[in-house]
Amino acid sequence: MDERIRVRPGWWDRPEPVEALAAFAVGVLVAARGLALLVQSGYADLVEGSPVRAAPLVTVLLTVVVAAVALVPRLPGWPVVAGALLLVAAADQVAGGPVALVSGYALPARTVVPAVLAAVGVGVALGGTLLAVGQAPRAARWLPAGGLAAGLVLQPVATLLVQDTLPDRYARSVSPVTVQLWLAVLVTVLAALLANRRGLDVPVPPVGRPAVRPVLVVVVAAALTVAGLLVRSWVVTTFRVSPDGFAGYRRTRAVEEFGHWSLVLVAALVGLVLLWWAYRAGGVPAARWVALCVGAGPALLYAFRIVYRYTPQSVFLVTVTGVAALTAAALLARSPARTLPWDAVGLVLAAVAMPLGSAVVRAQLPSTVQAQPVLMVVGLGLALGFGLSAAARTVGRPVEETGVLTGLLVLGPAALVLAALALAPVVVRAQADGPYREPLLTVPVFVTGTAVALVLIFAFTRAVERLRRDLRAEATLTPPTD
Repeated sequence: MDERIRVRPGWWDRPEPVEALAAFAVGVLVAARGLALLVQSGYADLVEGSPVRAAPLVTVLLTVVVAAVALVPRLPGWPVVAGALLLVAAADQVAGGPVALVSGYALPARTVVPAVLAAVGVGVALGGTLLAVGQAPRAARWLPAGGLAAGLVLQPVATLLVQDTLPDRYARSVSPVTVQLWLAVLVTVLAALLANRRGLDVPVPPVGRPAVRPVLVVVVAAALTVAGLLVRSWVVTTFRVSPDGFAGYRRTRAVEEFGHWSLVLVAALVGLVLLWWAYRAGGVPAARWVALCVGAGPALLYAFRIVYRYTPQSVFLVTVTGVAALTAAALLARSPARTLPWDAVGLVLAAVAMPLGSAVVRAQLPSTVQAQPVLMVVGLGLALGFGLSAAARTVGRPVEETGVLTGLLVLGPAALVLAALALAPVVVRAQADGPYREPLLTVPVFVTGTAVALVLIFAFTRAVERLRRDLRAEATLTPPTD
């Protein structure tokens, strides 16, 4: 008698949930460190000669480092992430505290070197997470991809929860970002061990060649961003006053208008460059991923500036709705029948939520204090949760090589960070209640424009699929000719 014993696999044989938790921790850390640098770049535009001028260059370095991870597709992803997080911890030790944590203060010269080390560590951690997504089986990639999106969206809530969890004697001496860093180290080490065990039992995708060209394109896009910001700064400084030393109202207004709309032009130009290369190298799925990130970058800056600590009920509501939106988005990305472009829907919701945080709207409609965080987290959750999960499954097909997939995925963070860097002064000034306020609808209109681009890409994809189905049906129904 043949008696078979079926052994139920343990949690160590299914590392994807642990990888999702590790990706969530990395996403929280990237949002806490990287978005703080972006906000610092926006504040640098308010004060001339501020030492925080190093923040844009450090942010550009972070973008290039994220893309550079695509050059080493043979390295295991999660050990790379763990080593990068330890580099961030070393930078904190050198600086005497978390680097680039407080977004509203200047960046002294003595902390520039630790900031560079921290930027390199955060960039390698984000790139290593995308590398780990590419090394996972295709059917399971949506879990770490959704975890990374959840960390980026829910970072403010996660920071508040960690701060409330700390005992009173440690709440002031220990930073929540430091706790998040060491939690991320522990989880990524565990994910590395489980992923190594999975590699011994389950076939992994082929590695392929290093993705050199996407890295070069990201470097070109970063150089364009820096060049655009330098040209804008030179024009504003040169033409702010007339040669005789006077500044009239029209001259001042014209310079302000140029300084405002030139940032939108830089963000759009960089986004188009990355979008063009993504479509050329990875087709429609890669172009859709890049277009999403171009709009999600400025929206994440708005979410980073939102303070959720109004009441415990509001924090609970934001957490529940955010988790629900992210979960639903990840599940929708797995469904083959996609009736709506949910990434575009999420960007539109985020764009609607942005003006609700202004002082004028809050004074007229006090209920927006509670509605804005909910709309923002639901919109970003739908957009990034759906977009990243769908990109992890569809980008790079049919090649299915880790190097190709990672080389296309890193274009998204480049578009996100560079677009947010260009529009950071607009975001900061739009949220300020002082004399530096900019038009409130500039960034919402920009985000809505990227949502329209996503809708057009979705409609184009559906039209092409319908045409192919009709051609196949016509070919099967056509009778053979003698």
